[in-house]
Amino acid sequence: MKKLVRSIALTTLMVSALAIGANAQTKVKNDSARLARKEAHQKLKAVLSPEQQATLKANQEKHKEARKAFHASLTADQKAIIKDKSLAPKERHAKLAATFTDEQKKTLADNREKARADRKAFVATLNDQQKAQMKELMKSQHGKRGFRHHKAQKA
Repeated sequence: MKKLVRSIALTTLMVSALAIGANAQTKVKNDSARLARKEAHQKLKAVLSPEQQATLKANQEKHKEARKAFHASLTADQKAIIKDKSLAPKERHAKLAATFTDEQKKTLADNREKARADRKAFVATLNDQQKAQMKELMKSQHGKRGFRHHKAQKA
């Protein structure tokens, strides 16, 4: 009986240690990702003029308010879908999108168009050197994808 209790206690201890180790690795990974984003943000600020930084900040605030307004339009069922962690992110997105009303779909489309227009207007303020620096910055941050605006520049 003592051996059984010891083996259960040892097994529990080992499982707990593994879980704590996995949690610590996830936290380290999240912290390093946050640090990398912060570094990239500082480099980005160095590339942009104060006026461009102000424009970027204003656009971010505008889009943040639009997201808040859209989130306020969600029903309790839709909010429950968002919080349902048993679904994979793609499944959760698909399930949520299936519940959108026509008005919510229109709001999303309008927000997307405004964001694209703002992005296009912002990119138009960049000179060639800034575009090259930003492309390099985003390439190091996102790998081969670079930054989203490079498609518009190629056309």
